[in-house]
Amino acid sequence: MKELAFFQDVIQKSSNDFVRQWKDRGGKVIGYLCPNVPEEMILAAGMLPYRLRAPESRDTTEADRYTTYLNCTYCRHLVDEALRGRYDFLDGFVGTNGCDQMRRVSDIFRAVAYKEAAEQKKFFLEYVAAPRVPFDERSLSYYKAELARLKKNLEAHFGVAISGDKLREAIRLSNESRRLLRDLYELRKAEKPPVSGAEALSITVASTALPKEVFNQSLKALLSALDGRVAVPQYRKRLFLYGSELDDPQWVKVVEDQGGLVVADGICFGARLFWDLVDESLEPMEAIAIRYHERWSCPRMVDQGRRKQRIQEIVRDWKADGIIGERIIMCQLWGGERVMTSLDAKESGIPTLWVEREYLLGGTGQLKTRVQAFLESME
Repeated sequence: MKELAFFQDVIQKSSNDFVRQWKDRGGKVIGYLCPNVPEEMILAAGMLPYRLRAPESRDTTEADRYTTYLNCTYCRHLVDEALRGRYDFLDGFVGTNGCDQMRRVSDIFRAVAYKEAAEQKKFFLEYVAAPRVPFDERSLSYYKAELARLKKNLEAHFGVAISGDKLREAIRLSNESRRLLRDLYELRKAEKPPVSGAEALSITVASTALPKEVFNQSLKALLSALDGRVAVPQYRKRLFLYGSELDDPQWVKVVEDQGGLVVADGICFGARLFWDLVDESLEPMEAIAIRYHERWSCPRMVDQGRRKQRIQEIVRDWKADGIIGERIIMCQLWGGERVMTSLDAKESGIPTLWVEREYLLGGTGQLKTRVQAFLESME
């Protein structure tokens, strides 16, 4: 269907036609890597927030000058794309301490990839440190100071004013996207959902690469067109997908081709992007800080108990029969989460399979075999 193909086409390359049109109209584009960078701040500055990916990358020969095999391939491919000039549509980049490997990406962007342009004031480079302890006043105060500095430096570099009204409009637009995505996920509770897990991931990834108005309008059109559709008439088991950076719907399709329908997820290119709203009744800067400080966390946060509870709730409400966890090799954070989730699975009795992967899709034969065996064990 054309409404769904729109999202699938948008994510095939490192950029897209809407970014080029934005640039042709004189707009600015700010790249980021991690959802800990609040997109509302960039939107309120009149710019397009764009989450960096590397769908066209095939090797990391350029990045290997500055990274090692101990760096995960997600970060290495991002560095390689930057060094090859594939992010030349960017006017700036905001890094964060999502993990030590993402910090390394920010270091290389600052020291090598965009060093000269930044020194000439032609490229905006900033860094926002997010605390590791949620629901803590000192941590929240620290994060608010980080956002205040980001606001000040955006205004100074680009000569813009980020007013309270602009922040409120950015919050409204972002919350609209989140509500629409929640509506999409609610449809996946059905016995025969109108979208597959691979299709849903195409949509959530596209949300990070499009102007909000375009994305919201396109998703509304899709939701209207889904009435009566059945994405997968027959499947063996319903699955909850959990894990590290995953922006490739083809990986999910390999899983689903074996008969395991992904009906919900807890990945940062998926549900963790939009699950929590910004409180529109609060002062805008305060509301943004609280939302990002206390949102559905990843293993970088000291918040494992709440993550465990949320997984159990979604597995129950979306009637998932089992969990598939995926971890990019060399990701220390998700290595720890794998251990904790496996222990939780033994306690709760939820069948769980963890698989290792690289950023680029490969080794599909092994993945197919392991998923088939996992589904058979549940049957």
